[in-house]
Amino acid sequence: MTNLIEIAVAEIKELAVIEPKQASKKFELIANTMSDEQLVEVIENIDIVTLTQMNSQHDISFPSIISELMSPERIRDIVCQQPLYWEEKIKNNADELQQHTFDFLTYLIRTQDSEDKQAEILECIAEDPAGLFYLSIPFIELYRAEAVPDDEGLHDMLHDEEEDLEEAVRYTERQLNEDAHGLGIDDPRSLLALIRQLTPQVEQAIKALIRNENSGWEGIINKFATELVMQAKEKNQASDEFAEVDDMFSFLD
Repeated sequence: MTNLIEIAVAEIKELAVIEPKQASKKFELIANTMSDEQLVEVIENIDIVTLTQMNSQHDISFPSIISELMSPERIRDIVCQQPLYWEEKIKNNADELQQHTFDFLTYLIRTQDSEDKQAEILECIAEDPAGLFYLSIPFIELYRAEAVPDDEGLHDMLHDEEEDLEEAVRYTERQLNEDAHGLGIDDPRSLLALIRQLTPQVEQAIKALIRNENSGWEGIINKFATELVMQAKEKNQASDEFAEVDDMFSFLD
């Protein structure tokens, strides 16, 4: 590394120990003085724990230069590491967890400047078992076949949801260049429609994972969340880079 990049990496790491949000702001300032190539090198030399902290603390309603410049592999690692940063109110509430994972994925995927990179990110995340669990959480409720009573007896909610999703995709194809693929960006169906269009094999993997579960959607979310935290801890234990994380997040045990 050049001295300039070494200094930038050291400053960001030092700030992240104290306040990850300030480290994120520091990166944004550095971005004004470096080329994209230099910034990518800075990112590649920041450990995944620090990158996860920075992205978790970022206001995900706004794009981030760092998320735009990260490689699909770094984004995958952040997605798999991020469950260790879930607050208790998120981790223990199915609705909150569903919304949080959707928001975080939207932030990481929608901010990319090309559909090619979006597809690369989705494929890369889905290749990791933990990544596929994470990708599935926002759509569990959409894909669950839960029968509910109505005036005509039992009614299969899944059939209606499937029809709604197919209509979302058809509408997406008609309005490809309009308003986040024809659905509001805050609607999980919009992200699912994007996944279906760019990486249909990933959408099929998500569906298969969810359909393989027998409990209700809240139970599946809780199971997937537990699995994600466990796999994140296992990855930390397998890497010297993450040696200190277990103590930091012992409250999750």
